[in-house]
Amino acid sequence: MIARTSMKIAPLLFSVVLLVACGPARDTEQAPARTRNVILFVGDGFGGAQTMLGIQYARLVEKRELNIELLMRDGNTGYSQPLPFERIVIDSAAAATQLATGQAVRNETLGLNPDGYPIETILEWAHERGLGTGLVTNMRITHATPAAFTVHQGSRYDSEQVLMDDLLQDGDVDVFLGGGARALVPAGSRVSEALPGIPEELDGESIRNDELNWVEELAGKGYVIVSDSSSLHEAASHATKLLGMFSAGHFPYVIDGRQRNLSTVPSLAEMTSAAIDILSRHNEGFFILVEGGRIDSAGHANDAGTMLHEILDFDDAVGKGLEFQRSHPDTLVLVTGDHDTGGFSFTDANFGPAAKVQLDSGIVYQPDIPYPSKDQLEILFRQNASYSYILKQAGMDPEKLVELVLAHTGLEMTMAEARDALVRNEQGPYYGGSDDSASALLGRALSRHTYVVWSTGEHTSDPVPTYGRGPGAEKLRGIYLNTHIYSVMRETLETGP
Repeated sequence: MIARTSMKIAPLLFSVVLLVACGPARDTEQAPARTRNVILFVGDGFGGAQTMLGIQYARLVEKRELNIELLMRDGNTGYSQPLPFERIVIDSAAAATQLATGQAVRNETLGLNPDGYPIETILEWAHERGLGTGLVTNMRITHATPAAFTVHQGSRYDSEQVLMDDLLQDGDVDVFLGGGARALVPAGSRVSEALPGIPEELDGESIRNDELNWVEELAGKGYVIVSDSSSLHEAASHATKLLGMFSAGHFPYVIDGRQRNLSTVPSLAEMTSAAIDILSRHNEGFFILVEGGRIDSAGHANDAGTMLHEILDFDDAVGKGLEFQRSHPDTLVLVTGDHDTGGFSFTDANFGPAAKVQLDSGIVYQPDIPYPSKDQLEILFRQNASYSYILKQAGMDPEKLVELVLAHTGLEMTMAEARDALVRNEQGPYYGGSDDSASALLGRALSRHTYVVWSTGEHTSDPVPTYGRGPGAEKLRGIYLNTHIYSVMRETLETGP
């Protein structure tokens, strides 16, 4: 057993404005106390504003409820404070480590306490107890969130090879589904040589500096190896251990995958369903982490349309967890974010006079200021390629950018706006790189159509909503440090068989 270090954190006093529509906490019918399974859904960069974006779109445009909104109505809704050790803003590695261990930790560290010693994670504890375990993500499986559940390193930015070797060496995980295959194959080889189902667009060279072939190693240990959606579905019916790798690096954005016709790459919902199918065969139960990681990427890029599609994709995956929970009430489903990214919001703005509307009463209604409506939501959903994809295709040609923006968003921009959007690193330290800066500038140019504003290209200190269904979910009500989520999972599983 890895030594644990307990810590006390002074509570943070802050004002919280409710960003989501949730009913009052109430005593809903609870599932039996005996708990076998926990499914933890983490939306990376999925704060209250992102949640509200998905809800608004589903309600106003599609006339339906998100799966996450169904969870809200259960009443087991709270806010978690993503506070790292001795800092105010958290990164994904620390946030995930705190969810996984119940301890406040230093930013950018994985599975280590503030003194640098390894801490046992909820996944490792579940494995030792005989439960099945799974990591599902549309990022590299060595990326901050999934890595934090089984890697113990001083920096999330260590080489992918180091992180992958740490992640795989102890055999704690029964099901791996995601990207990052370039750290699995020997130096000098291409990913597709070991994983032929990966499409050419997502292929890549190995980043290893040795001859270790983890694909072969894991196959020799009884893992079924898959690299496309059809083989994933087949394996889900019989496998007990599974490695599913579908990209050399991160998955593309949902809308970019459609644009490039990458139909062999499974959705987050498909991967979630396959992982549940396999791990539900474990007699002792299971623990699964499911990450919707590209919400965060779109937030860093200030790309609201792409972010909306990622939120809806994440919600579809949540639906698979809830579907399983309905027929297996001994399962706890939790949904949360690790932090907010970007400080996203809609706002009213004076881009011209508001439209006049003749009301049934005969009154002519015309507010002084135009307010965004479902029209803006439809504009965001209509977008069929990310800003980064559009900018890459445009190069440094403003005329080409104008054409591509119209083709992929339906929105018009001027040549002056296009030239401004192609400036690199104009926005300074609140944007991580030139690509995000250019994307943010493009979003700013189109804001006269979308009414979208952003406060940053990085993370914020906002609290994030947390929801649950199943045994122990009532413990998620209220406001608490994000380390509390670990306690809920651990205590709930300890009541199991």
